Amino acid sequence: MKKEYEIGAQIHMLSRKIKRKLDEAFVSYGITGVQAIMLKFINDKSREGKVYAKDIESEFDMRRATIAGILQLLEQNKLITRKAEGSDARLKEITITKKALEIINNVDSSIAELEKRLEKNMSKEERENFLKTLDKLSRNLSQN
Repeated sequence: MKKEYEIGAQIHMLSRKIKRKLDEAFVSYGITGVQAIMLKFINDKSREGKVYAKDIESEFDMRRATIAGILQLLEQNKLITRKAEGSDARLKEITITKKALEIINNVDSSIAELEKRLEKNMSKEERENFLKTLDKLSRNLSQN
């Protein structure tokens, strides 16, 4: 592999491994890891107030169409409900169902376990430097 592609390729491969591990953790619930994390976000955010698709878009830095598709699947699986706000049918409040709470209770432990595996053999300083580097890389891509 050419050197100029090394950082992006390594991050991409790591991302795919993380996604696979999260998916494995929630396959028994019939959802993906991303869907599970999204459910947890909706649940946590709803403690502060109403939750809308735009909140999820900004939190996960995903496109509207992607979020809409995920929310549609969660609604079909009866894990969330969406209720139109007032006269604007496009603005729908998202709420968690009782069925989703069982999954949400397992999200924290699955993420903690994954984080523990990722940080294995890593010093506190290495972890902090890695997170700073990831933040720099992200900001570099956000700039025009």
